[in-house]
Amino acid sequence: MSNDAARHELAEVLALAQEQMADLAAVQKKRAALTASATVADGTVEVTVNAQGIVTRTVIDETYLDEFEFADLGDYITTAAQAAARDVGKRSAELLVPMTERRKKFPALSDIVEGAPDFREWMPDLTPLRPESAAAAGPGDDDGDDDTSYTPTVRR
Repeated sequence: MSNDAARHELAEVLALAQEQMADLAAVQKKRAALTASATVADGTVEVTVNAQGIVTRTVIDETYLDEFEFADLGDYITTAAQAAARDVGKRSAELLVPMTERRKKFPALSDIVEGAPDFREWMPDLTPLRPESAAAAGPGDDDGDDDTSYTPTVRR
């Protein structure tokens, strides 16, 4: 490969890297703002989760007990939380698709400069946190670092 060709290819790689880094900040900001909600029990139970799949809000309509049993409430909340976590996980992954595709285009630097490391290794892995794992952990399984709590809301 000639010096001009190597210089051109290296310039392309650096341009891709700049795009990737600029987009990463924007995607992280969008992802952090993601939430998803799911309802069950004919809409009387609603659970909202954040981008990590952590429950941030639970609303139980006061008419829930008109048609459903109190004993089933825990299962309904769990089902709604899992559905919301799957939704936020899917939307989070969709945000990362363009960056993941661009990452695949990075050539190995050793193709341009003999002995150079693979540039792709320097790019962060964009595999999103799987919300199912956070949701599956359940209450009491956290590491104690997060001192946030929530109180279910009963609609009147």
